[in-house]
Amino acid sequence: MILFGWILATTLLIAGLFFLTYAFYELLRPVRRADTFPSNLPFVSILVPARNEEGKIGRCLASLLNQNYPYFEIIVIDDRSTDNTAQVIQSFVDGDQHNRIKFVHGKDAPDGWIGKCNALAHAVTFASGDWFVFTDADTYHKPNSIRDAVYCAANDNADLVSFVPMQELGSFPEKLIMPLLLSSFLLGDPFHQVNDPECKRAYAYGQYIICRRDSYLAIGGHQSVRNEIVEDHALAGVFKKKGYKIQVADGKTVYSVRMYTDLKSLWQGWTKNLYSLIDSRVPNLLIILFMINSVALFPYIQLILLGRMIVTGTGPGDVIVGSMAGMISMQFLMLVAWFEKTSQHHDGTDWRSFFMFPFGSIAVTVLYFHAAYLVWSGSQVNWKGRRYVVNSEKTIQPTHSQPLELALDQPIVHEIREVSTIR
Repeated sequence: MILFGWILATTLLIAGLFFLTYAFYELLRPVRRADTFPSNLPFVSILVPARNEEGKIGRCLASLLNQNYPYFEIIVIDDRSTDNTAQVIQSFVDGDQHNRIKFVHGKDAPDGWIGKCNALAHAVTFASGDWFVFTDADTYHKPNSIRDAVYCAANDNADLVSFVPMQELGSFPEKLIMPLLLSSFLLGDPFHQVNDPECKRAYAYGQYIICRRDSYLAIGGHQSVRNEIVEDHALAGVFKKKGYKIQVADGKTVYSVRMYTDLKSLWQGWTKNLYSLIDSRVPNLLIILFMINSVALFPYIQLILLGRMIVTGTGPGDVIVGSMAGMISMQFLMLVAWFEKTSQHHDGTDWRSFFMFPFGSIAVTVLYFHAAYLVWSGSQVNWKGRRYVVNSEKTIQPTHSQPLELALDQPIVHEIREVSTIR
């Protein structure tokens, strides 16, 4: 019968996705603690772009100032914030007894530039480190963060390493949407082909990237991905395409991030790039939504249908009903194990989050379709007061009359209004 076949297919699919998720975690490279280190430690420039982050930037800077690594500077750029971000940054500059913080004021992005890329390209001109660390204002770094990151990259002779974060989930919308959404990304590269120099697959976790200064400058820095809406993946792609070694490692012992704090920021943040993350292809959209709903929604629907069948006595027979009940039990056992495994990178979930899966699945489906619609229709995405039109090539459209190519041919004049230097 139809229900039996549906339950069987769902069970097999969940088993397959369960295996791929476990493969991701088993093969994810751990970050080893740098207990010993050579005496000639490299100097590190930590670059933090901040736009309208008055509630987060203070925690980030405090954690970076508390590093147990001796040789670093922090270059924080206020990316034209409209809130009190600049005042919070200035308070840290004023209290910085070791003069580690360089405070840079950003400028408006040229036409065709993503704001974050423009801010980082500007901030890099003030960096003097042998290694660059690019990290977001919504991150929190453990004291061992920079030390372990440098050790991880240098010990493996890598040019760029990014780190899978511990995700902090506080509000109800975060707990409803983020676990399913983040876990679905693990299926994109369960065997970590990104770490294989012979494979073309490339991506990076933009919340925390460490790279060699010389390699970064050689590939053209953030100017090489200036119009990419998913700039972290694109930057890793440029590194790998030009023959540099890139890696992804497990960063849960290094740092955490709280990407969003409410439904509005979460929705705007994901709709700007979610469709681009699946290469802006309709088949990919349908496949990912089918997988998410098969895992998070279908088992609950099948359980209800089977229960109704048993209560009304309309089942096809005890043997078949028993087989269906057994398969549904297997589905939930695998889902519980899957939930436990993925929760190792989700701080804030508990057993109640498991029963939110069906509703989270529906919310994620709507979110994906909304993100795709903004690309299909040519509508603008809104992120922190900036508006972009994202096309199916995962880049933004120039908004002014001047063509992108002409705008980029003109020199970009960097201006610093206020800076506290380390040297």
